Amino acid sequence: MEKILSVIIPTYNAEKFLDKGLTSFIVDDEKLLEKLEVIIVNDGTPDQSVTVAGRYADKYPDVFFIVNKENGGHGSAINEGMKHITGKYVKVVDADDWVDTKNLAKTIKILEKCTADAVIQSFRYYDISEEKYIPADINVPDFDKIYNLKELVDMWYDVYDGLSFHGVIYRTDFYKKLKYELVEHVFYEDQEYATVPLSYAETIKFIKDELYVYRIGDVNQSVSAQSQVKRLPDLEKVIFKVLELEKDLEKLPAGGREHWMRKTAGIITSYYHIALIKNTDRNAGRRMTAAFNEKLGQKSALMYDTVSRKYKIFSTFNKLHMSNHFYENQFASMLEFAKKMAHVDRLYYRKKK
Repeated sequence: MEKILSVIIPTYNAEKFLDKGLTSFIVDDEKLLEKLEVIIVNDGTPDQSVTVAGRYADKYPDVFFIVNKENGGHGSAINEGMKHITGKYVKVVDADDWVDTKNLAKTIKILEKCTADAVIQSFRYYDISEEKYIPADINVPDFDKIYNLKELVDMWYDVYDGLSFHGVIYRTDFYKKLKYELVEHVFYEDQEYATVPLSYAETIKFIKDELYVYRIGDVNQSVSAQSQVKRLPDLEKVIFKVLELEKDLEKLPAGGREHWMRKTAGIITSYYHIALIKNTDRNAGRRMTAAFNEKLGQKSALMYDTVSRKYKIFSTFNKLHMSNHFYENQFASMLEFAKKMAHVDRLYYRKKK
């Protein structure tokens, strides 16, 4: 039977999480289950993750497959997984996360009839420290409609959450045609995965039902503040890889340039946030961003000008010793609210005209 959805699961030291994740892919409908393939990419893991995955491959040999490779990092595992998938669409799910099984069944049915280059879907966070789910939902006027990137940019704040690693699904032949290789041996390439290929998409489908469940709240995760500061050199590598698309901006479909610019500016802003606010060594953060900005100016005058105002703001926050807690829990939420209200105002006056 034709596979509709291929799921790539890069796996490294995920033994204690993997069982929960793999179980979430077992839908009740056998016919739908046959339309799914789950590729567990063993990225040279030293633990017993492969043993856990093997139990599923033995019980469901037409659904779960194990690919073994030497350790090369998350991006390397995705690159390798792409060589083995056979499904119409492809999604990447981290080994310590899972999916909503009921919504997975719904998603497969939607994808079976879908032809869009990319699919953007709502997801949810699960905070393990507070044991609660937090929705990251998208909202568009018509979920049955196929959109383009220009329309996506016009709905930016309504769909922004879905424009992430956790919300993106690509049509397999669209992705493979790009012949795009993610940066290997680094963290943060999930930003690259959700930005560069999507900038080439001519058609986009939105799905309201939350599929991906992203586990947060673990201080040992790579998303913890301390880990993010440590891995800033990785983020820098990813940023400059994403910036390579600038030379091909004229090849992008309508709205592709604006999408790439907004997403790339967002990634660079994350760099400033980590280096200047999350980093407790404020002086070191200023030195890092000064060096980064010098490279950025040499690589892309366009993006340097685009983010210069944001850099000045974060630099000011750094000198004022603004805490990350205050920034994330008070200032950032107020700023986001102001942006959304400005967006609503623009829509209102546009309709009035």
